Amino acid sequence: MKPRLFLIAGAVILAVVWTVLAREWSDKGCSSGQGYALVLTKVGGPDDHEGCQQGLDGPQFTDAYTG
Repeated sequence: MKPRLFLIAGAVILAVVWTVLAREWSDKGCSSGQGYALVLTKVGGPDDHEGCQQGLDGPQFTDAYTG
């Protein structure tokens, strides 16, 4: 296969994984944008004790999530 095809396939796979992990953050109360950012900053999906709780300015990250 051509290297360009591998690059495209890799990019698609990376986008799918990033979206799945961002959805896990969304399931724990985070907004979509926060979910995508948290995947990058926390390097993956949430642990059992991580999530977002409603704050004055919208959902806020917490490491004491009780969902």
